[in-house]
Amino acid sequence: MAEEEKQADEEKQGEEGKTGGGKIKLILIVVGALLLVGGSIGGTLLIVGGGDDSAEVEVEEEAVTTRDDPSYVDLKPAFTVNLAPEDPVGFLQISMQVLTFNDDVAKDLEKHKPLIRNNLLVLFGNQKSAELRASEGKERLQKSALESVQAVINEHGSGGEVNNVFFTDFVMQ
Repeated sequence: MAEEEKQADEEKQGEEGKTGGGKIKLILIVVGALLLVGGSIGGTLLIVGGGDDSAEVEVEEEAVTTRDDPSYVDLKPAFTVNLAPEDPVGFLQISMQVLTFNDDVAKDLEKHKPLIRNNLLVLFGNQKSAELRASEGKERLQKSALESVQAVINEHGSGGEVNNVFFTDFVMQ
């Protein structure tokens, strides 16, 4: 009888050991499955989330590159100024147009034309004919004229961009 009880106790312990080991295996399988599911969800969110950022960048780039049609504003009549008395050249005459891709800036150029013309007359009157004979001197004058026009638009207008100024006639006599 003692042997039968001993065998029954051993069988119970064996079954409990097998059940305990089975529970651990089941827990490991469930945890592993959860890690796989979590990893796949995280990877999917990472991929999908990255795609949205690039779409936003493309939309911003499109917004930056869209512009109105070019507008050329003619600053008529031609600018005629006397150069310095010691200069062998007596006067300078320049016809000029301003390029912008912003319709608001084109309207501002028309609105503030008297102020722009005044500032450009002062700028042109301070030039030396010797400097203007070289192409570098004309380029510097063109850059200075662009800065002068842009300053008026920034201070009194919409603040948009004036893209360039062009000398359509340039006469020194």
